[in-house]
Amino acid sequence: MADILLIHAPLIINRRGENWIKPDGDESSNYHMGLLYLAAYCEKFGVTSKILDISIQKITLESILDIVESEQPKLIGISATSMGMKSAVHICQEMKKNYDIPVCLGGAHVNCDPHFIERVPAFDFCISGEGEKSLYDAFIKIKNGEKVDGIIHGEAIDNLDEIPFPARHLINVMDYVREEQQRKFGPELMPWATMLGSRGCPFKCTFCSIPVINHKVRYRDPKPIVDEMEAIYDQCGGKYSFVDDVLTLNKKTTMGLCDEIISRGFSKKFRWLGMTRAEILNEELVARMAEAGCSDLFFGIESGNERIRSEVIDKKISNKEIRDAVQMCKKYGIHTSFLLMIGFPSETDLEMEETVNIGRKVGADLIGIHQTIPFPGTKIYDQAIEEGLIDSDSFDKFSRGEGWGEKDSFLDKWPKYVPEGLSQNYLISARKRAYFKHYLRPSWAFGRIRHWIRASHWFKHDINLLKLAPHTFLNGKTKTSMS
Repeated sequence: MADILLIHAPLIINRRGENWIKPDGDESSNYHMGLLYLAAYCEKFGVTSKILDISIQKITLESILDIVESEQPKLIGISATSMGMKSAVHICQEMKKNYDIPVCLGGAHVNCDPHFIERVPAFDFCISGEGEKSLYDAFIKIKNGEKVDGIIHGEAIDNLDEIPFPARHLINVMDYVREEQQRKFGPELMPWATMLGSRGCPFKCTFCSIPVINHKVRYRDPKPIVDEMEAIYDQCGGKYSFVDDVLTLNKKTTMGLCDEIISRGFSKKFRWLGMTRAEILNEELVARMAEAGCSDLFFGIESGNERIRSEVIDKKISNKEIRDAVQMCKKYGIHTSFLLMIGFPSETDLEMEETVNIGRKVGADLIGIHQTIPFPGTKIYDQAIEEGLIDSDSFDKFSRGEGWGEKDSFLDKWPKYVPEGLSQNYLISARKRAYFKHYLRPSWAFGRIRHWIRASHWFKHDINLLKLAPHTFLNGKTKTSMS
């Protein structure tokens, strides 16, 4: 039996006997590092955990209750994003009908909105912020018969190397291979291992909730990062996906990671990727990353228009910096992907067209384009409330399921931001144009062939990409797109 049951709340709850519904939105790219770190930290002190990744493991509501019955945990922790909060509340309410076990809420939403548990009183307490120390302390108090309630502000760990490696032994990593990959290439295909080299982000993008949480950035030492990569090599075949907010934020730390990989002879065995920003790259860093096995970099460009980036989303990056970063990556064989958004406050149709065209104009390899969602905790959310797009109590009603069907996910009905003077249909057509213009051109096709010659793994990737193409071109988004 587990001491703590840790649950990743899904977007939609399925019940026993129903056809399984997988909601829109990609819940399968990476395993839940937050829960794995919580479990690892508690395990360090002899406290056992069981992890339920509801959507990935296809666990029904009834099965959750069966597991609670069999495990008899002393504490239950539910981690939820804003999109999963309706499910988190419902799961908690069902457990409370049957068991007198304390339930803690954590995760992305409560990190930026800790008073949520006072407005929607389903949970015994919440932990806002990083939870390793606080969850363990709460467990010890509960074990000793003490009551834990209210808002706990999680105590951040300054030295990240004090935390053990994520407890990957508590999950089946093969659950995180995408279904289309399993069908195409067989069950032996290994998923990319999710890695984390730092915590925190100092930037203040208006579409992101991180600015209201914590700007303190901390870095792991390169040696234990590479130790972890080596330890899990057989689980992933040497493929690693870093989910740091900005992997290259600290040049010295990133160079140290590259030097550690190179000095230990792993640069030909490891392939890794991560998120970055165009203005913080330089040629020395890009060259070293390529030498150390970095194969792909994702750039959060968001808008193709400099006014939108500087004045609206507070992301002061110039077109020249973006172009220079792409050219540096091309020079050293690093694949570039742009993450783009349309539908920002005050955005015009002409500014939107710059976003439609920026990927092909600067030579990015891949693009993904989404419509802006005003998530709670963001400046754009506050603006949407001021403009009457969203009522101030809309999120709480969603969480309680008021006006929402049991199978309605956040993405089905939550408003998307449509700039004044434009329409939802126009934004959909802009997304379609972006994909058509970027991918349906001879120069892109010839570029892909060069990639296949240089890096064969991209051939398999592109086979899957072609499979998704018809739906993407017809609808302006992939089947698993969040917006």
